[in-house]
Amino acid sequence: MLSWGALYLINVQINITGGIYAALRVLLDAVFFLSAAWAALLGGRLLGDEIVSARRFRSDPLAAQLVQISTRLGGLAAMLVFVGLWAGSLGIPVVAVLTGLGVGGIAVALAAQRTLENFIAGITLFADRPVRVGEFCRYGDQVGTVDQIGLRSTRIRSLERTIVTVPNADFSRMQLENISVRDQRLFRPTLQLRFETTPEQLRYVLAKIRELLLGHPKVTPEPARVRFEGYGPGSKNVGIFAYLRCQDQNTFLAIQEDLLLRIEDIVSEAGTAFAIPAQTSYLAQAPALDAERRDEAEARVGQWRSEHRLPFPEFADEERRQLTDALEYPPEGSPDHRPRARAPEAESGSQETGA
Repeated sequence: MLSWGALYLINVQINITGGIYAALRVLLDAVFFLSAAWAALLGGRLLGDEIVSARRFRSDPLAAQLVQISTRLGGLAAMLVFVGLWAGSLGIPVVAVLTGLGVGGIAVALAAQRTLENFIAGITLFADRPVRVGEFCRYGDQVGTVDQIGLRSTRIRSLERTIVTVPNADFSRMQLENISVRDQRLFRPTLQLRFETTPEQLRYVLAKIRELLLGHPKVTPEPARVRFEGYGPGSKNVGIFAYLRCQDQNTFLAIQEDLLLRIEDIVSEAGTAFAIPAQTSYLAQAPALDAERRDEAEARVGQWRSEHRLPFPEFADEERRQLTDALEYPPEGSPDHRPRARAPEAESGSQETGA
């Protein structure tokens, strides 16, 4: 603006003309356009720094980096516009220059094709956000924790605590499974019981494991399923399908261990046992099933049948409500054990019984 004001003063007020005026005009135009170009470039950088200083960008380095690059590219584009206008005022054929630059740009783009591909893939990862820094994921047939997402590559810390660097173009084409965002964990073992297991013993095992899943506070009651699925090469197979109320691996392994130990107790109480794999040879004879416990389990199932309480295909609604979250976890004896609070109905019932 000052250069334009000076040009008005020289031309109108002082009335300088001729070659001196032309030289002064070229000089003042150069000052104006170059000052505007410098201000645009500096303004883009300052604008990016101001936006990144906001709190929400401090925890997202990729977003901050992209904002800074975008604002600086915008400032550079504005600078080039002002330089082009200055060149046009000098009579330079800007269109011809741009055409030449376009041809050269195509050659540069072809030479840097891989780099541009990784850059565009990095922007895609930022926009879609399939994974974020610090999240545990499965990429292809490997797993690891995302350490950094850059504009050219993504760095992942493997289970061996090494850093794996994957180009963004390759990483974005992989099937990405974000393990950190799951809300529950799947518990899906298959029990292989010996062929000598009687139908009543099998019913006892099924009913007791269903009670276990309903009563365990770390198992979601829906959809907790226990079903006799069929016959294997040397076993009767019982399938279990349930979701556990946890996310991380350590907690999942602890809950799974507790459930498996309780299931093994149930199988033992029923007087049956797990089948020995048919392809394994043992010199010792397989232990005989416990006849006494078998009779007890069958008698218990017979009692359920006579009382019309046989839980097949499901428990009655009232019994299901009573069984839900009835167990204690962690179990008694654990340093983390906390006794469950008794329901008011149970306390009043025990007082009446004592009275």
